[in-house]
Amino acid sequence: MNRIVISFFLNLITMIIYCQQPSYSFGILNYNNSAKTASLGGYSVAVIDDDPTTSILLPSNNNPLSSGKVVLNYVNHFADTDYAFLNYTHSFKEIGVFSATLIYCNYGKFDYSDPDGKLSGAEFYVYDIMGQVGYSKKLFDNFRLGINLKYASSVYENYNASALGFDISTTYFDPKKQLGSSILIQNIGRSIVSFQPSSKKENLPFNIQLSINKKLSHSPIRFHFMYHDLQKWNINSLESKNIDSKFKVFTGNLSNHIVLASEFLFSESFNIRLGYNFKNRKDLQPVSKAGGIGFSWGVGFNVKKLNISYSYSRFHFSGTSNNLTIVKSIKKTNN
Repeated sequence: MNRIVISFFLNLITMIIYCQQPSYSFGILNYNNSAKTASLGGYSVAVIDDDPTTSILLPSNNNPLSSGKVVLNYVNHFADTDYAFLNYTHSFKEIGVFSATLIYCNYGKFDYSDPDGKLSGAEFYVYDIMGQVGYSKKLFDNFRLGINLKYASSVYENYNASALGFDISTTYFDPKKQLGSSILIQNIGRSIVSFQPSSKKENLPFNIQLSINKKLSHSPIRFHFMYHDLQKWNINSLESKNIDSKFKVFTGNLSNHIVLASEFLFSESFNIRLGYNFKNRKDLQPVSKAGGIGFSWGVGFNVKKLNISYSYSRFHFSGTSNNLTIVKSIKKTNN
């Protein structure tokens, strides 16, 4: 049975790599980063432990150690945008590990106006909401397979749209060697209802991610390497100048896919996290001064029976993202 599952997964990867999804909608499908994930650059973290927050993005991280835990996450984004999610994980013997997540994104309050720009005094709200169910199963030692099923809905004034999608992933993590890796195929699917009935169905923000991490044997430091958007080589938001050399164009394209991060694991109760996203730095930095754009950092600590994580990510001098995640165990884990 395990061979059949692995064969199916590898064939799926091969098929999807050649798929073309040039445009997309439903950005809420990417709003599933906990504070830990955000502080490490915002992509999949291939570590299997008792922290359920990374499995919301990477379903194969779901494992029995996370069973019985509730996750509450809130993000104060820029431009009056904020989002939050609530997650619960439960393990069933011989069946696998399930998780359920509800994500809500509020884009703020807007004023009605006529074509001349005259305000009417009325207001309306714009928001997205998504439900997600995750499942993970151990195939053999140190290797897990996971899947997320998603339903997303967008409400923009009187206009509505919805979509169905899924993620599939594998995680390998050796707790003795403290070595991990993962493959995530994210947001496979299309819209089922468009804002305009005559509009064609839209693609979802498709992404293939690879990640590798290693904790040093005699040091409390874990290094992470993430490579995103494997399905497309050139993901430049800005066109390259004609005077750029082929080598500069190549290194620019390569670095756009890479995120580097590290964790300083001082104890089970306290750690510090740092991340660097090359693409964010290149795309969002002003011409005059780059500052801390592209960098992210965060901390994790325990307070009584709560695990609290905070992250700070800077996208612009006037645009930062503050992420707070709280994990609470409400049921004893039976392994």
